[in-house]
Amino acid sequence: MKRIKLNKMLASGLIVTTLLVGCSSGSSNADSNSSDKVSNESSPTSTELTKEDVTIKFSWWGADNRHEAMKEVVRLYQEANPNVTVEIEYGAWDGWQTKVLTQLSGKTEPDVMQVNYNWLFSYGRGKNVFYNLDEVKDFINLSNWDENYLNAMQVDGEQAAVPHGMTGRVNLMNEKLFSENSLELPVTYDELIEAGKVISKDNTATGAENKYAFTNMGEVSKDLFIAQMLFNKTGKVMQTDGTVNYTVEEVEEVLTQYKAFEEAGAMPTFAQDPSIENESNPEWVNGRTGGIYEWANSLGKWVGSYQSGQSSEDLVVGEYFQESADVKPNVYVKPNFGYAVSRNSKNPEVAADFINFMFTNEDAVKAAGDTLGVSSNTVTYEFQDKNDLIEGSVKQGYEVLDQYEQTVMDPYFEDENVRNERYTAIEAFRSGKSTAAEAAKQYVEKQQSALDKYYNE
Repeated sequence: MKRIKLNKMLASGLIVTTLLVGCSSGSSNADSNSSDKVSNESSPTSTELTKEDVTIKFSWWGADNRHEAMKEVVRLYQEANPNVTVEIEYGAWDGWQTKVLTQLSGKTEPDVMQVNYNWLFSYGRGKNVFYNLDEVKDFINLSNWDENYLNAMQVDGEQAAVPHGMTGRVNLMNEKLFSENSLELPVTYDELIEAGKVISKDNTATGAENKYAFTNMGEVSKDLFIAQMLFNKTGKVMQTDGTVNYTVEEVEEVLTQYKAFEEAGAMPTFAQDPSIENESNPEWVNGRTGGIYEWANSLGKWVGSYQSGQSSEDLVVGEYFQESADVKPNVYVKPNFGYAVSRNSKNPEVAADFINFMFTNEDAVKAAGDTLGVSSNTVTYEFQDKNDLIEGSVKQGYEVLDQYEQTVMDPYFEDENVRNERYTAIEAFRSGKSTAAEAAKQYVEKQQSALDKYYNE
């Protein structure tokens, strides 16, 4: 597993040595930056982009703030390239993975796709199903990424996608709720339990107005939270080369600890779980939960929904929960997402040029704002830093991440088939259908069976 420091790598001499490389697109985009153009002597200019009228399609997922930002990026690209029409397709994360997989199966996918890290590996089971970007490197400057970042998105020896940036889950905390209860933000498991007892003292079994010290919104949050607890406890990652690294006894102990959080009222029980598991959840919007576990690059939408965006001063990115105060955890990170080109694209050069534009055109980077998080593309990062685009909770989230050692997730960690086996075991235990020992056995064995099937085939 790769260990990295996100922002320290971005702030190192890597930026100094590569900032002068590739800051414009391989087409007329080279002149489209509105201010402070950066020299681009090494940028791909040997191959001219077509001047014929062409249409490409671009798809992404996200919240409303990302949708509006990407629409503006598309407008800027079309303005710089009048012969290119960029059709768009976008939506929320829920169901998006299934939609893209269906498109790929039917060869109807867009030319340019925002892709999740694990898709690159699980969709082809180790074979690249996307266009090899090495073949269009005259139109997308791959030297603007550190080699380690590019390697994370290489499949079967091919550059399946380029990463936007790296991200990890962090604790976005409602400091006001703790203050109202004369509490400091918890750091240790014991402190979280004690805070839960105070904050939830008036809760009912299924009460709509219940309050909690912390809420894991949805199955992904719970799965990753428990996975981080296992990492904290054992120092071992979830899996290595298709093999689960945990014993049944280790998983049983962590599941029991998680149940203790629920029993203390620190977190909702299975029966109390919210029906809305995104930033519109009323517990979060109305300030009735003390924190959530969310990707650092996605914090903006949660801040925007809390108290209708009018009370951001209540919120702060807190420390990671840990077993003891003197042992800081090593935390999981991953490429937050990437951009890939369809193997079936009739215009892969234009598709690659569009991706390059998103990363190297200053106006495009400004239009994206903080909706995509901190970029690992050195040119993008320079523009983000110069224009103060990463601020507030997103900036704070990355600053907190930078205080911890980090380990890149195995690409099959988030494979839907593998995760579903873990989550089924977790929910069987939380709902009382199985004991901690039974759930732990299922967690290990069924996850291993899924890895055997999808990792090795």
